[in-house]
Amino acid sequence: MCAMTGLNIQSLALWEWVSEGHERGFLQRNMSLFNDSKESCSDIERLCKTHVAGASATLPKRTYSPIYLFNHSLHKKAAFTLAEVLITLGVIGVVAALTIPTLISKHRAEVTMTKIKKFYSVMSQAQIRSIIDNGDVETWDFVSDGGVSGNEIVLNWFNKYWRPYLNSVEVIDRKILKDDAVLDGGIAVKMADGSIAVFSYFSGGYMHITLYTAPKTFYDNTAIDGKDAFLFGFNQTNAIRFEVYGQNDPRWSDVEQLKYNSWGGCYKENTSNGHPLCTRLLQINGWKVPEDYPYRF
Repeated sequence: MCAMTGLNIQSLALWEWVSEGHERGFLQRNMSLFNDSKESCSDIERLCKTHVAGASATLPKRTYSPIYLFNHSLHKKAAFTLAEVLITLGVIGVVAALTIPTLISKHRAEVTMTKIKKFYSVMSQAQIRSIIDNGDVETWDFVSDGGVSGNEIVLNWFNKYWRPYLNSVEVIDRKILKDDAVLDGGIAVKMADGSIAVFSYFSGGYMHITLYTAPKTFYDNTAIDGKDAFLFGFNQTNAIRFEVYGQNDPRWSDVEQLKYNSWGGCYKENTSNGHPLCTRLLQINGWKVPEDYPYRF
């Protein structure tokens, strides 16, 4: 009977109307359609209510899916509770605490490796240019009396054979250092990128060249071999010339020897002579920090 009224009880409009308690007014306005019907008004009303109740039961229930968030009544809004927000922030904090130190360490390692590679390249190029102007390194006027040279001799040697071929370098005044022992028989040079290179003469025509990638550790004399200080060398007598320390020694072509040699192996437990072989280990590894490297940067 109610189907004859032309009402579409499946529509959302009817559902909204019925749900707000206006079904009686709706029916009263449409009773004129049934004036010719044999049923009484009360029977028609009861029958229509039955149909409406049945149709309402089959209508889709309201949900709070993101699709319907903006279609629902403003009286009911989806939101996070304070506890949920705090838990989320706590999880983010834990993840950040676990990952950020690792990311910072990797970044510092990359910066350090870049400085080492740059120093090796700059010195190698400067040596080539100096050889063109001054002849082979074996003819360079270098003190080789078997003892430690004075700082002035090393400075003169550096100024003649290296300084003209290095851009933006500055010799550091010993007076500003906290511990003068760091320059025992040598000079310190500030490179263009801020690193400090120390040239120290040793017997047999060999020059130790130590690169300090963290200048503060140089000034405070707190640098650690393999972490803040990296060893290079210059050999005048056998045409090895500038090199990573141990680069041309067959002993230091074996990774296991570089890591675990008791004299200068690059492992954390070695405390006898520091870690002079760490630079060579990094070079063999393509200037990348191995997974089992003894230090974090």
